[in-house]
Amino acid sequence: LKPILAKFTKETGIPVELLHFPKDYAHKLRMVVAAGQVPDVMFMSNEALPGFADRDVFEDLGPRLDADPDLKRADFYPQVMTAMSWKDKLYGVPRDLSNLVVFYNKDLFDAAGVPYPEAGWTFDDFMRIAPKLSKRGEQWAIGFQPNPLVWTPYVWSMGGDIMDDKMSRATLCDPPALKALRFYVDLRNKHHFAPTDKESGNARMTQLFAQGKLAMFVYGRWAVPGYRKKITFNWDVAPFPAGPAGSIVDTDSSGWAIARATRKPDEAWKLVKYLASKRSIEAFTESGLIVPSRPDVAHSPAFLAGKPASSQVFLDAIPSGRPQRVPIAYDEIVWELIDNLGPAWTGEEPIEQTVQPLCKRITALLQEAR
Repeated sequence: LKPILAKFTKETGIPVELLHFPKDYAHKLRMVVAAGQVPDVMFMSNEALPGFADRDVFEDLGPRLDADPDLKRADFYPQVMTAMSWKDKLYGVPRDLSNLVVFYNKDLFDAAGVPYPEAGWTFDDFMRIAPKLSKRGEQWAIGFQPNPLVWTPYVWSMGGDIMDDKMSRATLCDPPALKALRFYVDLRNKHHFAPTDKESGNARMTQLFAQGKLAMFVYGRWAVPGYRKKITFNWDVAPFPAGPAGSIVDTDSSGWAIARATRKPDEAWKLVKYLASKRSIEAFTESGLIVPSRPDVAHSPAFLAGKPASSQVFLDAIPSGRPQRVPIAYDEIVWELIDNLGPAWTGEEPIEQTVQPLCKRITALLQEAR
């Protein structure tokens, strides 16, 4: 980012002061905003965006974008434009598209005599190959992660959801979602295709995969830079398997918002335009860290060159994907899920028993936020 900002200042004469929050970014930004020290331009994820937009922190960028001769809505994937909007107003110009794929160890597949996963593969296909890729206590077919971001595609692909489309009621207790959660729990506790906390030694799934102990795990593009440097075995990426509803993963996003209270709105827009330009997005993309928000960059060597060989998989997953539903109470709901699903993940309780009271609490949070 710093080199891009330096080029912007050199080309426009507009100085930029960079404020960097290495940890707890959204929380620290809320504190800065509450203190009345709102930055002119802010980097913002679609998960955090509604909480700020609802407090009228951001400018609606739709009119600026529609009137701009250089930057157009059509320059970006429609999914990220949706992700960076709230109540039909565009509050951020997207930098990236964040979605999930299956990372897999080609050497473990070869050793087991199992063909690599391809487009169109299903949960049934996964269940057929998983036993061949698992060695109890030593090697596992798939990673297990309690993060809702990772298990939500199982729910979506089986026709369920965390909440309804009006964000008024929890739907994790509905039959499709319960079936998906039961499937996910059984991968670990019934079939032993995924490691328990004890078996993993509390190592992260990213680490177990890099150590060659996982044949597959579900994750995002942000793992790629580290894997390019550290992994010595052959690896690639494949689509998330399809369930009854298809193969559906998230198409979340991050981008740049402008403070409604900025005293330099035109200069702020020039900066946002510069950051969202093709050459700037190319520079961000070449690190390997992101799926670019712009198709003209996504379909170029800036994204497709280098490992993984099948980076096209990230792009092929976009049309069937969707952003998460993000209510005002998003943070509280995520923490409810993280804090209270533990007994089901460990097998101490049936998933149905764990989820029922959780649905009531999530519905209450959704109603309070309306």
